[in-house]
Amino acid sequence: MDTGEIEEKVEWLIKARFYVICILTILGIVQTLILTPEKYHELLKPVSFLVLIILSCNFLYSVILEKQKWSIKGLTIFIYIQLAFDIAITTALIHFSGGIESSYFVIYLFLIFAAGMLLYPVSTYIIATLSTTSYGLLLLSEHYGIISTIIIFDYQPVIWKPGVILSTFVFRVGSFYITAFFSDYISRVLEKKTQELEKSNQLKELFISILSHDLKNMLQLILAHAQISKETKESIHLGKIVETVKKMNHLLDDVRLYSKIREKAYKEKFETRNLYDIIKKSVEVFGEGERIKIYAQDENCFVNASPHLENVFYNLIDNAIKYSKKKIEIYIEDELENWKICVKDYGKGIPDELKEIIFEKFERGEDRIKGTGLGLAIAKQIVILHKGKIWVEDNPEGGSIFCVSLPKT
Repeated sequence: MDTGEIEEKVEWLIKARFYVICILTILGIVQTLILTPEKYHELLKPVSFLVLIILSCNFLYSVILEKQKWSIKGLTIFIYIQLAFDIAITTALIHFSGGIESSYFVIYLFLIFAAGMLLYPVSTYIIATLSTTSYGLLLLSEHYGIISTIIIFDYQPVIWKPGVILSTFVFRVGSFYITAFFSDYISRVLEKKTQELEKSNQLKELFISILSHDLKNMLQLILAHAQISKETKESIHLGKIVETVKKMNHLLDDVRLYSKIREKAYKEKFETRNLYDIIKKSVEVFGEGERIKIYAQDENCFVNASPHLENVFYNLIDNAIKYSKKKIEIYIEDELENWKICVKDYGKGIPDELKEIIFEKFERGEDRIKGTGLGLAIAKQIVILHKGKIWVEDNPEGGSIFCVSLPKT
């Protein structure tokens, strides 16, 4: 989350606190007027004073939030301070509105739920524990006469029996932790849904980027070659048109494949295939046999492969061709239970800080302006489906080495 998102959550807490306090205060007044009208004036001053403190602090929080420039850490501390003060003032409010009889303990439930929604999952259990401690100390202090007891209903002496106090305390503490559990659960579900939505939006943005930039550039290239071919009648430009159309087709295939493999219900069909043949077929697509060399310890290297495994090596080779005008070497090595495939290029290489995210976020690295960066993201997803690993290393001679490890059959 960024600071903007957390600030929105703090605003929600401030507004929600206002409504909760107002609603509970109105309900408390109505309850007192109906059940014990003779106690109304006795309770009015302390309860009104505490409610006024809460609402005043609530207004102060709003002003501080608006005026202050916040960091994520600062906002988190700000939320904890609010919740801790809320627990303290709620405990006082419970005491002055009848102690064990008071219905203001519901505010604890609100604070516990809010902690789970606003902070980290563990926060809801921290607030539940603080609420339990405060409430327990209040009941003990009232029971043993450390602080005076506010009697609201005539039957209070009955409920002050140790067994009744204990059962009431256990019941309410149980409600604290049940609320914490559901707050934690709902928070995790919402976080998961949010991440899925962000991924979906990321994919939509990618589609828009491809349509507005990459495909547009390719179409302009086709039109340019078509115009030159029309004017000069040179067949070389027709070849360029065919090559560009093939790239467009492969780009659209990449988009469709990436969308499919990210679906939860997606399943691949596997069969035993020769890894050497798969890589050789991928190399032949580029028609650069003189430049791209395959070195295999054993040409009979079998794996459980899906039809899309070829996309992995196509994208790795395509990536190497784009960013290296020198030779490209592909090594197939026997590593006991796995086959290790390395695609070595002699280009500019990849900075250390990009070696992880280059497979994740359509990154292309420095000066990597060709294509969408989608190929490596697809390669990683396909390798994962094959229970393999993919990573990138530095080429000691300059450039990069993209490595794939796949289990043997």
